Amino acid sequence: MKRKEALKKAFIQLSEKFPQPHFTRFRNLKLFHWINENGAGKTILNLGAGDGRFDHYLGENVKTIKLDIDPSKRSLDVIADAHFLPFKNESFDMVYSIAVMEHVRKPWIVASEISRILRVGGHIAVELPFLNVIHDKEDYFRFTDKGIRSLFDEDGFEVVLEQVGSGGGSFLSVFLFVYLEQFIPSMYLKALWRLLMGYLFSLLKYMDLLVPSSELQRVTANSFSFVARKK
Repeated sequence: MKRKEALKKAFIQLSEKFPQPHFTRFRNLKLFHWINENGAGKTILNLGAGDGRFDHYLGENVKTIKLDIDPSKRSLDVIADAHFLPFKNESFDMVYSIAVMEHVRKPWIVASEISRILRVGGHIAVELPFLNVIHDKEDYFRFTDKGIRSLFDEDGFEVVLEQVGSGGGSFLSVFLFVYLEQFIPSMYLKALWRLLMGYLFSLLKYMDLLVPSSELQRVTANSFSFVARKK
């Protein structure tokens, strides 16, 4: 039995060393282009910065103050809970946040905190998932475009940009991989599945390039991007 457990542990350790597929989405980059055009010289909070996964989309002239609740993340400037932002009222010109507010327990409170720390005329720039698998132990919400709009409503904000951030093919690349994995009977076959099929299913994201702009693109969106100006 001990030999079997040791073999199992060694196999798991070996399988974890195989590179995992990056389910790179075909993002609509207008959100990042807007930030790069309007963010130079501004005081910008990167809310939920994590390990900086999306920072490569930002231009060299866009500097952010990086905040996250997880102290293990590297290169943070502030460690704090987004429900209780440790900043004075009207401290920032922009709050930038990508795929974060689905991971907070009460996004409406976080939205209120964002509004509080934004200066009048300042901007909120976010991207949030709509169709997506549960991808973290702290994963609570999904957002339609109207759902994001409800967090930053017309009484306090004026919409600058509203769009599909990534499409249905980007969702399918992850969903089918995770769903079909449930039918793989053993740990060893699952490891082989992850190694081989993850890359194959990730190709489905290319379907997003073929979808014409229409209402159906919105209905099947993987994520939505949103920029609004505080009144």
